[in-house]
Amino acid sequence: MKNNTLESLIQDYLEGKIEESKMYEYIQAYSVEEVKKSLSDSMEVDYLLSKKYLEVDQEVAYKDFLEQIKLRAINVKESKAGGIRTIWKYAAIFTGIVGLGVALTFLSRSNSEQENITIANEEVNLHLGNGKLEIIKETGSTNILDSEGNVIAVQTGDKIKYSAVHKPEETHYNELSVPYGKKFELELSDGTIVYINAGSVLKYPTSFITGNNREVSLKGEAFFKVAEDKEHPFIVNSGSVNVRVLGTEFNVSAYGEDMENNTVLVSGSVQLYDSLSVDTKTTQVKLVPGERGTWSKEQHNFKTDMVDTAIYTSWVQGKLIFRNMPFKQIRRQLERRYNVTIVNTDTSLDNNTFSANFEEESIEEILEIFDRTYGIEYSIKDNTIIIK
Repeated sequence: MKNNTLESLIQDYLEGKIEESKMYEYIQAYSVEEVKKSLSDSMEVDYLLSKKYLEVDQEVAYKDFLEQIKLRAINVKESKAGGIRTIWKYAAIFTGIVGLGVALTFLSRSNSEQENITIANEEVNLHLGNGKLEIIKETGSTNILDSEGNVIAVQTGDKIKYSAVHKPEETHYNELSVPYGKKFELELSDGTIVYINAGSVLKYPTSFITGNNREVSLKGEAFFKVAEDKEHPFIVNSGSVNVRVLGTEFNVSAYGEDMENNTVLVSGSVQLYDSLSVDTKTTQVKLVPGERGTWSKEQHNFKTDMVDTAIYTSWVQGKLIFRNMPFKQIRRQLERRYNVTIVNTDTSLDNNTFSANFEEESIEEILEIFDRTYGIEYSIKDNTIIIK
């Protein structure tokens, strides 16, 4: 099994392709030095450093690592030691990885030394068809009314559900704006569920008119669970690219600052086409489940590849998953997720690729992981992070 690189073994293990018993068998073909080198060349962060594995003997840690895989020791807990907040996330393999000396020289900062970010209190905005602006308070519940005073939707917490009962003669549009640091759920009048990511805007009809296509417009990123209706195709306009579906689950990422638009299909079938092209037959792509369609804004063409859809839809569950992603793209996702500005003065860092899993960590904790593991120096002032 040594013809496989250690990095690919770790990747396969994390994706559930290798069982603990097999991983235990395979890892024994590698020396401690090989393991240390492979881990210093790639970043798999499904953990924060534990005090248990600071300043330990590498040989002892390596044996402990093997035992942890063999015994499938999985333990998730939070602890506080000496004023330092640590999180243990034992997904078996990383229990030992931390102990192999990858980051033994990095010491934890105390809470009193750690700088904190002040998150701006921006709210979700709902622009109604009558020109009125509703500020969505996620702690409350309210009725959404049209210009005639009819209840067309109900907002509860971080979700708005539109009614299928109200059928106006004309199409009226609402526009939902989600700021950085938040995400929001929307149920359209046809039952389609839309999860809208941070820094995104969705424009949609309050009710779909019989006989028309179901069309919405997106700036940013959203995950769609489209209610099936073969007679009325669902179309997502994301600027340069339109996505045409009947009933399916897919993710669209179409941020204005990104050089590519990506559509990832989870289930069903979708068709992508250039919204500006006269002859759509020559500029269209049909995706199958598990496939990603990428539109290049520079080359004005599509390319497709098979991907792990969980990586591209994990944000819906509040997770961030990076796989061999350039730091420049990671910065953008962190800015959107945490409503911060990241200024990177180390331009060489932007092209370095990283793999990482984050879930409930704060932006401070994520920066601390990068600092400990790769020695990235940074400072924080208000909502701005400066990487030196």
